[in-house]
Amino acid sequence: MQNKLERCAGSTLQGNHQESEDGKTVLRTIPRARLWEVHTPQVVKIETLLRGFKKVEAENLEVTDDVSIVEALGEPVKLTLGEYTNLKITTPEDMDVATAILEERNQKETVDV
Repeated sequence: MQNKLERCAGSTLQGNHQESEDGKTVLRTIPRARLWEVHTPQVVKIETLLRGFKKVEAENLEVTDDVSIVEALGEPVKLTLGEYTNLKITTPEDMDVATAILEERNQKETVDV
């Protein structure tokens, strides 16, 4: 059996998540029991990614990250429980949240010393 390297850290979703077709009206609430927020970095063998890129291009598939490329191949990706505070920083607001988390952790460490 081949040893699978494709892995990603993630955390269970917090809060409520609704689906909308038009961005104005809630279509349905999505049950979160089986949903995960996937973190970065994601670990995928280069050979797997290259095969995935070919498939994505040939079939004009929409993918959002390395995990979705592996999914397009129909191959499994192992989940590893990570911390909810492992943020992906893509906006200035994300940086503000990350800064606040780090400041809080620093204060806790100072108090514990």
